Amino acid sequence: MSPLEHRLGRWLRLYPVDQREEMLGVLLATAGPGRERPSPRDAADLVGGAVRVRLRREIRSLGGPVWSDAFAVLGLVTILALFTCLAATLLDLIGVYVLVQTPPAHIWPMWAPWPLVAALSLLGLRRTSIGLAWAAALAQMPWLAVCEMDAFSDRLGQNLYWFVLAIIAAAALSVSDGLRRALSLLGWWRVALLLAGLGVLAYALSIPAEEVDAWRRAMPPSAWSFHDPQWWLTIAPLALFAVACTRPTTAAGRRWMTMLILSLVPTVYVVGFQIAIDTTLEPVVDAIRVIGCLAVVTVLMAAAASRLRERRRSTS
Repeated sequence: MSPLEHRLGRWLRLYPVDQREEMLGVLLATAGPGRERPSPRDAADLVGGAVRVRLRREIRSLGGPVWSDAFAVLGLVTILALFTCLAATLLDLIGVYVLVQTPPAHIWPMWAPWPLVAALSLLGLRRTSIGLAWAAALAQMPWLAVCEMDAFSDRLGQNLYWFVLAIIAAAALSVSDGLRRALSLLGWWRVALLLAGLGVLAYALSIPAEEVDAWRRAMPPSAWSFHDPQWWLTIAPLALFAVACTRPTTAAGRRWMTMLILSLVPTVYVVGFQIAIDTTLEPVVDAIRVIGCLAVVTVLMAAAASRLRERRRSTS
């Protein structure tokens, strides 16, 4: 193997396997005599071409089984996050300190349907669970529209992220085979880690306000990030969720990892903001949480459109 062929082969690993051999032959045939490496322009063209090819294939496969499996896991994890929101609301009602972002409304019936959504999905009642999920998600709109339109309050931004998370959960159920499929994909030990993460977060939510205030009175605000027990108790469930959902060896696993990283930006923001507050990183953190949520919603909408096209073709 010549040096040029070896170096081109490394760049062509960015492409799908079925295209590499043909492209290598074309590139070698058009290379000038004495060439030992591709030029920077050729390398840039190869990278750009690989991105375009991969994106086209991903868009075409959005309605297929690989993405359907990824959306099933996405639905499971986001619904678990909404369970935490329900717990936060109930704990706040009885005067217990709430760790994570404040829910959009201190009205527990708004969040109560999510355990029922999960139960219906696990029982195989797919359409009923999807309908209830959308009803629970859209129930937040009156609160956002009427009670939270204060341009000078940071609560509106927090509430919008909980709303988007609920929309993601409902949409993920709509374009997947449900939570039963997610459980079979994850396996018992991954599900156990997810539940453990939820348990740690629930424990963090139960810290009495006076205990946290005692910590904070003993240090300046700039030291809260690393010394406040809230911060570390937020890291623990995120770490458990990450271990449970890390599966890069399968196509569906790589896709659900990407979706979960983007969709859990609201939770990661709680940790990141504590680090970035009053620094130059603050606008970056804000941009990441917005772009991440929008990207997930866009992918879910594209998947729904792809499935709709497939159904029209099958019935025509």
